[in-house]
Amino acid sequence: MIFDTISHIDNYKGLGRVSTALEFLAKMDFSGMEPGKYTLDGDNIFYMVQEYCSKVDSARAEAHKKYIDIQFLVSGEEYMGVAPLECEKTETEAREEKDVWFYDCKTENITLNPGSFAVLYPNDIHRPGVAVDGSVPCKKVVVKVKV
Repeated sequence: MIFDTISHIDNYKGLGRVSTALEFLAKMDFSGMEPGKYTLDGDNIFYMVQEYCSKVDSARAEAHKKYIDIQFLVSGEEYMGVAPLECEKTETEAREEKDVWFYDCKTENITLNPGSFAVLYPNDIHRPGVAVDGSVPCKKVVVKVKV
């Protein structure tokens, strides 16, 4: 996992499609973009603009096998629980066709603020969208980078 702010993307040059996706995030203004799914490089890199309210009740922990997630917060604030896939966990549901596996496990919170991002590899469990101090509106871009 990588957790940083978009102002530091030069640190991640040379990471192939992940670098391409981070450079794209740094150049774009997503504030006025409508929620939806958009393509950057076919099924190699695509992204979803999401608007939601952070969850006061616990979000589900998940992981992906075919795609790396880059979660970039445009506005709002949220916790994201993270844990290594090797942690003590129980798989609760698998949706292979959607490349998502859900888990019951403990996670450690990181705080996403506008301009921060997390790169989550297939060995990273994540629990996105958790409220920090009550539910707030959030706008996030989730970039999917094919492994």
